Amino acid sequence: MVKGGKNMKKKLFSLVVCTLLITILISFSATAKRCEQNLPPDVPNVEIPENVVRGHWIFIKTITTDPDNDNVYYKYEIDGHDYGWVGPFQSGEEHIEKIMVIIPIGTYTLGVQAKDTNGAESDWSYSLFNVIKPRSVSSPLINLLLHYSNLFPMIKYLLRL
Repeated sequence: MVKGGKNMKKKLFSLVVCTLLITILISFSATAKRCEQNLPPDVPNVEIPENVVRGHWIFIKTITTDPDNDNVYYKYEIDGHDYGWVGPFQSGEEHIEKIMVIIPIGTYTLGVQAKDTNGAESDWSYSLFNVIKPRSVSSPLINLLLHYSNLFPMIKYLLRL
């Protein structure tokens, strides 16, 4: 019985030592992971038309890469109006954001920022664009309706004459 007890003590001692070593290794691994620096995404590359028509949709092409290959979110801001974060999107893949232009005619600044899934934020990218009024449609039928708009009050209302 004494001999069996010694084997049991050796096994128990080995188990305790292995558990302790595994715990130390996991602790070192977690500490090393926390010490890794999470780099922010690159400044987004943004494409927006120079002139956008009020009341129409615009399509903003945005792309950035994250040095850590984390997924990214984008924040869009037009002259201080924040549209919030959208995403996540894969690093290095183009994203197209669709925004309805309802702001008054004029020149505006579009700001775009990227943020990775670990919270690191890029610097802002800025682009200028103009909001222009829609072109008027000219056709014989429209001209006729405009000329006789008093005869068609509903059409006058729809055309906002």
